[in-house]
Amino acid sequence: DIITFKNHLKTCEASLRKKHDEKFINKMLDPLHILKENKMFWNGNTEAIAIFASLKQYVVFRLNKAVKEKAIVADSFHTKPLIRHFQARGTFDVLTLARQTFALYTCNQDVCHKVEFDAETPVTKEDVLGTVEGEQYLSHASYGGASSHTMYHGHEDNKDIVDKDTERYFRYVDQFINDRFSKVTKHHLVLWALHEHHSVFHKISKNKYLLKEGVSQSHKALTEPIIQKEAWKVVQPRHEEEIQAIVQKYQQDLSKNLASDNIDEIGKKIIEANIDVAIIASDLSIPGKLNTDDGTITQGSIDDPMYDDVLDDLAEYTIKQGGSVLVLDEADMPTNKGIAAIFRY
Repeated sequence: DIITFKNHLKTCEASLRKKHDEKFINKMLDPLHILKENKMFWNGNTEAIAIFASLKQYVVFRLNKAVKEKAIVADSFHTKPLIRHFQARGTFDVLTLARQTFALYTCNQDVCHKVEFDAETPVTKEDVLGTVEGEQYLSHASYGGASSHTMYHGHEDNKDIVDKDTERYFRYVDQFINDRFSKVTKHHLVLWALHEHHSVFHKISKNKYLLKEGVSQSHKALTEPIIQKEAWKVVQPRHEEEIQAIVQKYQQDLSKNLASDNIDEIGKKIIEANIDVAIIASDLSIPGKLNTDDGTITQGSIDDPMYDDVLDDLAEYTIKQGGSVLVLDEADMPTNKGIAAIFRY
């Protein structure tokens, strides 16, 4: 709320005063003071907000889940809570599919949003295949006079045509979702369709991220909250299994010197791009700074505007080097040191 925001602004200002003059402070904080007075902004509140401010940019995320309140002044953005909020392994896609149309939703355990395709993207079966016209029946006719033999004209049964067109349409949908989304995001894909369409789509699908389990319901009268709630029931067990699998892999690799919870060792491995997965405690802070030249870690004070939570730095550079970051509650961590990492080699 706005009162909390004002208090955090005072904290930021006090921290900045330790290193900077009044001119710099005003230039940095004036846009936030303007935001403070924007009633329309505060009337649109969700569960929480994340605000990132520098001299070059000001970014606001509205979040659908509460976060631990924190004001950080440092030489880099404090993104660990945001990583937790948008954690990739908690994000999944839902494909709602019918004979005539489809849609895609990106969801997590809290919220769901429809993906807007480019305006020129064919979506309906009619757009993709065109229309099939004509009667389907078996008739007979006589050609060349009464003495001629009767000739029969065979027309494919309507159901066969519909089934073949449905399969063709489903192949288009599968390729479109796979190429444009799944291969890029690597999200689990939940199929939402009538029961009879599940077997057809699974038979033709080449999407390795498509889950065997799905939701057997009509796509009509759906809302984003309904999609999120029902699809999360499918994804949640898989999500929890994957987290446990990562923790177990860490414990197994620890004895092989392929994992560590030594923060100094992890810092050096990150700079070497040798971190596959970093597992980080969500609410634990270790004041310090990562030296991006050699991976050494300098201890500091969280009140000093030149230092941040070093766990945040380690998470950021793991992602930059192509590794994954898993942010867990302290109770779920495989170590009490705030960070654990699985090495690539």
